[in-house]
Amino acid sequence: MTAVLKRPQFLLDLAEELTYLNEKAGANVAARWYDALMATIEELKHQPFLGRERDELTPKNVRTWRVKGFPRWLIFYQAREDGALIFLRVRYGTMNLPMLELES
Repeated sequence: MTAVLKRPQFLLDLAEELTYLNEKAGANVAARWYDALMATIEELKHQPFLGRERDELTPKNVRTWRVKGFPRWLIFYQAREDGALIFLRVRYGTMNLPMLELES
């Protein structure tokens, strides 16, 4: 079984995005986004190296993968050699990525 760690900033991002979507698009869209995020995490648990390596980001070995059905949102994560996954952030993907804080 794959070990999964969700960093505190990932959980804060999740809450922020759910609040935003609920306010701007409604509860149904927010719920669909949450379900899609959880399905994407499950997919990454089975294929952890799907994501694109992001050499321009710190720390090293960060990958990104789009939330299934919501391609403008990116999951930032690390896939360790021991099989563990560390979820760092989930953010709307049209930002200045090198400026994104990933080491909290």
